[in-house]
Amino acid sequence: MDKITRDFVSQEKRKFKFSLGGILASSLSGFIAGIVITLIVVYTLCDVTLK
Repeated sequence: MDKITRDFVSQEKRKFKFSLGGILASSLSGFIAGIVITLIVVYTLCDVTLK
């Protein structure tokens, strides 16, 4: 399970000037990953149901 978590959570040691920067960077990467996964699921469902 730990290996799967490392695939989706950045282990970058980057320091941000403001703590809000780290929160936004983490949130944005999670948001983009969610969009990609959702698009894959929707595409798969549409492909399966339309055939």
